[in-house]
Amino acid sequence: MKKLINGNNYRFILNSFNCSDGFSFYIEARHKNTNRHSLINNVNCILSGLGIDAYNKKFWESKWVVTKNEATKFFKKAHDFLTDDDFREYVERYLDLDRSLGEWNKI
Repeated sequence: MKKLINGNNYRFILNSFNCSDGFSFYIEARHKNTNRHSLINNVNCILSGLGIDAYNKKFWESKWVVTKNEATKFFKKAHDFLTDDDFREYVERYLDLDRSLGEWNKI
């Protein structure tokens, strides 16, 4: 499953698909003006939106292998909060700060 959500300054791409160990889930953000991108599902505001404890080491990586039920739940929650204007703007402000630290890749 793949879904594109257009924000003000970012495009968000939700990804969930079957893999050898279960289901892969990750969220990619692409800055519209610079075309820089990063996987953001391990960013604190995203973890919070997904209802995940930031101290749970299982979710520290940028791509997760989860169960089918978890992947479905995360995909729906991420879709819901990234299509909510207020929450998406909060995420975009956070990503602007993160991107200013220079760890985003150019496509």
